[in-house]
Amino acid sequence: MTLKICIIGAGFSGIAAGIQLKKQLNIEDYVIFDENEDVGGTWLVNKYPGCACDVGSHLYSYSFEPNPDWSWAYSPQAEIWRYIQSVAKKHDLYKNIKFGHKVNKASWDETINKWRVVVTNSATNDEAELIFDVVITGIGGFRVPHTPEEFKAFTGPRIHSARWDTSVKLEDKTVAVIGSGASAVQIIPNIVKKVKKLIVYQRHPAWVLPRMQFQMPDWLKWAFASVPGLREMYRSFIFWSNELIHPTFIQGSLMQKLGVGQKKKPLCLNLLRPYYSFVKFGAKLGDHYLNRKFADNPALLEKVRPNYELGCKRITPSNEYYPALAHPNVEVVRDKITKVGTNSITTENGDEKKIDVLILATGFKVQEFFSPLEIRVKGGMDLMELWREKGPTAYMGICTSVAPNWFMLLGPNTGIDHSSGIFTIECQLNYILQVIREMIERDSKVVCVKEFIEQGYMADMMADMKPMVWGTGCASYYVNYRGVVTALSPYSLISCWRHTRTLNENDFNFN
Repeated sequence: MTLKICIIGAGFSGIAAGIQLKKQLNIEDYVIFDENEDVGGTWLVNKYPGCACDVGSHLYSYSFEPNPDWSWAYSPQAEIWRYIQSVAKKHDLYKNIKFGHKVNKASWDETINKWRVVVTNSATNDEAELIFDVVITGIGGFRVPHTPEEFKAFTGPRIHSARWDTSVKLEDKTVAVIGSGASAVQIIPNIVKKVKKLIVYQRHPAWVLPRMQFQMPDWLKWAFASVPGLREMYRSFIFWSNELIHPTFIQGSLMQKLGVGQKKKPLCLNLLRPYYSFVKFGAKLGDHYLNRKFADNPALLEKVRPNYELGCKRITPSNEYYPALAHPNVEVVRDKITKVGTNSITTENGDEKKIDVLILATGFKVQEFFSPLEIRVKGGMDLMELWREKGPTAYMGICTSVAPNWFMLLGPNTGIDHSSGIFTIECQLNYILQVIREMIERDSKVVCVKEFIEQGYMADMMADMKPMVWGTGCASYYVNYRGVVTALSPYSLISCWRHTRTLNENDFNFN
């Protein structure tokens, strides 16, 4: 049996899928579609000053493609993009990738049990409909920039962090930065000395923790490449150090966590039992770091102190951010913005400030998942409309009962806030390949997770989500408009690995 497979996206997810389809299943009849001009996904597109990963380089990489030559403990954007590019070239993936091709629509055709995929070639604007047996999506959440409507009134140079415009000069300008997430934390230290005045608007300051950033010396790179087991040991050290952060996202006691959700608890809860007494350690560390940095400036200290629990929004490690906010040409504004004019911003206290350049570090439309891609599933239903109405449902974030032969990498409720998403990608991909292998061995044309299995998983997962800090009321991209956490998983990476390592064929219908 030969399957024709469509992969959407040429970032970390799509590249891994292409490699492993060939390596594990000997499948070469696949096409990777990407609307950009090269591989890399978010690491190709995001090029703002200071753009970098907040996960250690030796963990934020494929386990099957180690890189002993990372130049920093936490790598910058350009180096991560070059790594993805080198892996794709090594595995000869470029011949399978169609760049400048945007997938606009995917429809399940029940008369032929295949997917009809509509793709637009950006170079010619030609549209084509192609037929595939299986679709694997590698569409990341950090893809479509979120630009609040009120800021469109500003007529001066306006830059979103995800679409950085290098032609806009910041020197001798009064620049406003909107936002306090990871992008803002990285941008501000890298532009503070260029601008005449920097005004930072943030309603909900980020929890910022110090990070152990250092440049990798040549002798260490040599050792990682030459000493058996050393690189693996260092990668494991990063992994377990990050795993031990996970308990800090659980509110209250260990007993509270054990009192809800699955009858059979994830293995990680037993493995990490001794560490739950440190549930408030992260907050104390963040508070200590904050107080130490602003000990001589109590007014600024109160402006940058977070007003929500540690972990409710994404924690951002940085050694440069707080010193940048204390720079003499920086003003931090905590008041609510009430009006955006053509060249000014006014806050609720009536203070109007003239602005030359507006930088929007306002994040992405994470809650829209695959949009603007239109997905028609069983019965012609629009998957995005269905999810908007009832909330996203997916079995382990990998597949959904209404979409046969459709697999997702980093789907709903699979994000993590403490470690490397690439580990999750590899776990999910391992599971997807097991399903596809079973399809081939059974000579099945259609595979779909059983609805009651999906519903049972969702019920257990949402019960396990209840004690997590992400739903405590702060506004973040983790939750949808109903206040339901849909972007993150309540589980650690060890639990993710455990859930996905072995396929239970009885969870699926094979036809």
